[in-house]
Amino acid sequence: MPRTPFAITALFLLSMLPAQRNGGQGGGQREPRIPELKNFTAESGTITSTKVRQGEAGYTIFLPKGYADEANKDTKYPWVLWLSGFGGSNEFIEKGGIGVLDRLRGEDKVPPMAFVIYRGPGRRTVYMNGEAADTEDLLTGDFLDQVQAKYRLTTDSKHRALMGISAGGFGAMKIALRHPELFAAVATHSAAILPADPEELEDGHAGMIQRLLRGGLAQELGDPIDKAKWAAHMPMGIVAAKKPEELKGLQIYFDAGTADSYELCPPNEELSKKMTAAGHKHLFRKVEGGGHAFGSDSMLDSVAVSLQFVAAALTGKDAVTVIGEAMAKQAAETKAAAPKEVPKEEPKKDAGK
Repeated sequence: MPRTPFAITALFLLSMLPAQRNGGQGGGQREPRIPELKNFTAESGTITSTKVRQGEAGYTIFLPKGYADEANKDTKYPWVLWLSGFGGSNEFIEKGGIGVLDRLRGEDKVPPMAFVIYRGPGRRTVYMNGEAADTEDLLTGDFLDQVQAKYRLTTDSKHRALMGISAGGFGAMKIALRHPELFAAVATHSAAILPADPEELEDGHAGMIQRLLRGGLAQELGDPIDKAKWAAHMPMGIVAAKKPEELKGLQIYFDAGTADSYELCPPNEELSKKMTAAGHKHLFRKVEGGGHAFGSDSMLDSVAVSLQFVAAALTGKDAVTVIGEAMAKQAAETKAAAPKEVPKEEPKKDAGK
């Protein structure tokens, strides 16, 4: 029987589910090794919330150069919230993502803005309620409120974006689609996309998920799994249910590599098709030869694209059009610069024969 686009994705999430019940990502994970930056300064903090049941939720924030200057004391900055994948909340920092942001700011390709990395209380998370924290409620409530109260970050959703990678890509896409009034843009990489209907999961994956969801997550998805509840948390189901006007203020970008080890490109392509069919404007980028998350040699290039996408959105531009046209231009230039194939000459026939 041929494998569906969701088979490996399901196993990917299944491998993580038991770990989300153990505390540790926020309070137990070591502090990140922050490289020398020219355009940002970093600090960490914690969040106090009744939505956290185990461990400690926190963040690492990168503030733009000049944030502490007297001349900028009344300036409020646009900001991005980043949701990490299974590699942990240090991955963006230690595997080059923050270096890309620093470079883009130095080149004035992104505006002065803050970049906030969520540090969850569990070792891993699927960014749903019912984990070590009610993660979705935390991120859309106390987390936003407390970070914006402590730092001079804009409270205007037109200047706030959500990004994520891998499981964090699933979380970012899901949360932004469910709460489009909170964000101007969402951008994801290698997002773990599952079908809108759990019956499309094969090889007994639905039953495996059901066994692993005993406890808090069952309140979100049902016990046994409720199709309507499941669809309400899956990007595939959300985009099918939403009308275009409901997502009009949310600019959407996502990408996936064709060589993703978890085979996440096909389900992301399917999500793009469903968005198109439902009339949702978006930009999907298929990365030829790209692997999974920060294990891919091309991921930092993809991060540069997504950061410029959210920067365009946060400054009031039509990011889908601006970045889409830039991508098309680059592709045309690359094609034009590629060596031309010289047609082989046909062997000459002997005129005397």
